[in-house]
Amino acid sequence: MFMGATTKDGLNIAEKSREIVRNKIKCVLGDKLKEYSNEELTIMERVVHATADEEYAKLLVFKNNPVENGIEAIKNKKPIVVDVNMVKAGIRYDNLHNFINDRETYKMAKKEQITRAMASMRVAKKLINGGIVVIGNAPTALFEVIRLINEEDIKPKLVIGAPVGFVKAGESKEALRHTNIPSITTVGAKGGTPVAVSIANGIIALSKNKRA
Repeated sequence: MFMGATTKDGLNIAEKSREIVRNKIKCVLGDKLKEYSNEELTIMERVVHATADEEYAKLLVFKNNPVENGIEAIKNKKPIVVDVNMVKAGIRYDNLHNFINDRETYKMAKKEQITRAMASMRVAKKLINGGIVVIGNAPTALFEVIRLINEEDIKPKLVIGAPVGFVKAGESKEALRHTNIPSITTVGAKGGTPVAVSIANGIIALSKNKRA
């Protein structure tokens, strides 16, 4: 299966789409194309394909060998913790967790007067330590992951930070880039479920030596 395609027609469409995407990325990046590894370009292609927005070629930031760290974590079957059910629904992986609707999350959010997204990361912190975090919607969840990193010595193997929106989203991703944790982020307001999911699934595919 390549980019979700299983039939001959589907594969032909996927191949043509990927070729168009590669050309668009080349046009956007120009000489900067050589600054990215083949694996990073593969992830970039997935994001541009998923969003039909070649601007992501300029907006994606890869820090501290994130793809390699993600592949290692997946091969070791480490958990993936996500912020919302939409992100969970899109990722093809068995050891996948989301606590946004967990009873403990509700109790903690009410008691601490914090968002459920923040509380869900606190509930999941043992899984986050050594695992992968994928944030596609909630900047408060990403801020909480950063707090866990800075204050509680929680060390995720990789954080995919792509919350979307005009309030705190850009700031949360910038804050993540100021940590030493391997990360893949988007600059500014753009992001969302399709971006986060396409990055995660790309890493999973690469971990299996499949075409991402």
